[in-house]
Amino acid sequence: MDFSELYDHEYAQVGKIWAALTQKYSRRTNSAHNLSELAREAKEEFFKVGLVVDVKWEQSLMINPNTMMAYPIELNVLGRVPGAHYEEEGTPMLDHEKKRDEVLKANARGEKFLGQKGN
Repeated sequence: MDFSELYDHEYAQVGKIWAALTQKYSRRTNSAHNLSELAREAKEEFFKVGLVVDVKWEQSLMINPNTMMAYPIELNVLGRVPGAHYEEEGTPMLDHEKKRDEVLKANARGEKFLGQKGN
């Protein structure tokens, strides 16, 4: 699933949840245990809002020789939870009219996604 297939309120939720989790775990040691806990907690939190995610954390245990910093953790939204209100018979559905309306409103407000500026 591409981020463009998310509704704007889902996109905003992804940002808030991921920011809270990365803030929480930023104070912890960069270990396999802590990173796997971050991935587990992320899957639980995103499931609560109807999204299925995959967190690729393994590469963040390695140092990038060009930057001498750990590689970033990758968050991938795989889809919506089966049976959620955006599903029909197990197939992810996107209401294109609703998405179009969100895009037009966001553009008119000068936002990247509807509600970005907190309005």
